[in-house]
Amino acid sequence: MAAWRRWLKRNWTAIVGGLVALLLVVAFFKSWPYVIYAPGSAEPVHPRVETGHKLEEKGALLFTTVSTRSKPNAFDLLYARLNPRMDIKTEETATGGTVNLEAYRNLLAWMRDSSEASALMAAYGALKRDIQVEEEGVIVRQFLEGSKAPEYGLQEGDIITSVDGQSAKKAEDFSKILATKKPGDVVKLAGTRGGKKFEVSVPLIKMESTGKAGVGFYRDSVLKVTAPDPVKFDFNDTGGPSAGLMMTLEIVSQLTGEDLTRGYRIAGTGTIAADGSVGQIGGIEYKLMAADREKADYFLVPYVKSGNYSNWTDAQATVNKLKLKPQLVKVSSLQDALDFLRGLKEKK
Repeated sequence: MAAWRRWLKRNWTAIVGGLVALLLVVAFFKSWPYVIYAPGSAEPVHPRVETGHKLEEKGALLFTTVSTRSKPNAFDLLYARLNPRMDIKTEETATGGTVNLEAYRNLLAWMRDSSEASALMAAYGALKRDIQVEEEGVIVRQFLEGSKAPEYGLQEGDIITSVDGQSAKKAEDFSKILATKKPGDVVKLAGTRGGKKFEVSVPLIKMESTGKAGVGFYRDSVLKVTAPDPVKFDFNDTGGPSAGLMMTLEIVSQLTGEDLTRGYRIAGTGTIAADGSVGQIGGIEYKLMAADREKADYFLVPYVKSGNYSNWTDAQATVNKLKLKPQLVKVSSLQDALDFLRGLKEKK
């Protein structure tokens, strides 16, 4: 026993050092079920949109993003906790309670693709030019309470193209097939998940709203939009629909040959609908910080009554709190944004 005590006395610093090193290694490699939010980028849209029409912009239209880090380690969490420009949310809160992170990412990818389609429809609609639109599937947006589909393998972000072997690419066809079923029937749903094929069999439930059989999810149509011009997008490294407005402005600018920037750096955010209406987005405070860092002159902010104008009030609060420089501009529609930009005097 005396020998053991002498050994501990001689080596206690090495033992403590080893334990500390072990704890540091564990802290570095162990991940936690949280998502860290921070300012992302404020990049020019111009290099990411091609229409076959050349245009030199004296300024820039900037789309803004939120930086997220999922499954952070203890050091990341500590840094985010101490940084006033970062926030931490649980994985469940950040993903809206989706089945898993894969489903959430697939849903975000579809939102991005859908925003590109909507941007095309809005831009060509504003220019009163025809554009071809086809339905290519039905996407699972969110499950209703009581739906059994998640238990049987269906996920948010799944794109359904057939039911029991019958084509269901159009929302109308999907509804017609289910109208022949009754609650408790099992249907085979097939389509794509993140670009790969999937197939699941799920039992139908009685829908409270209609009393008829249904899978039990909010859905949307997956659209293929073909423009008369060779339009190409390069946003595969982003997710979500919030660049829709800025994409649309860039398309209009290129197709008309009009430099809408007037020499200014115009940042902004907002979803876009086919009719040109602008929708609210999340994380506007981080996008404003990114725009400020990239020296934006103006920031286009969604001004939406149905959302109690929360994007606008949050943007004002962020600018005042952090003393950010971009001047805020209210936009409820594509036309609002075009009117503002066309009303700017050329920057000297």
